[in-house]
Amino acid sequence: MKKIDSLNLVPFIDIMLVLLVIVLTTASFVTTSKMPIAIPQVDENSSKNQQEFDKKQVDITINQQGDYFLNDELVSLDTLKQRIRGFAKDTPIVLRGDKESNLNSFIQIFDILQNMNLKEVYVLVEEKKKP
Repeated sequence: MKKIDSLNLVPFIDIMLVLLVIVLTTASFVTTSKMPIAIPQVDENSSKNQQEFDKKQVDITINQQGDYFLNDELVSLDTLKQRIRGFAKDTPIVLRGDKESNLNSFIQIFDILQNMNLKEVYVLVEEKKKP
């Protein structure tokens, strides 16, 4: 009988790489904001599936105190207006707001976006969990 000095690990590594590829392609990657906000919830039937963006998306966040953040950078409303003017009309904008934030802050941003004729505005909400 022939003595086996070592194991051939190549088939095991091949199987593990195939499993890794399957896991990575089927996993859903969700972007989350670094700002500590509580996202409002809606029923799952009232929202569409999240769309993938080809272009670089811009995140506008309103925290509980009503402060504005542009891509996680604290900005004033006037600064936000100036920076929005430089965006292309088809730039995807994700609007995140704390559910305890002031509605007036949300309306001000939405009014600015509407006046600039920005077409791709998405409001981030969270689906309610079923009991």
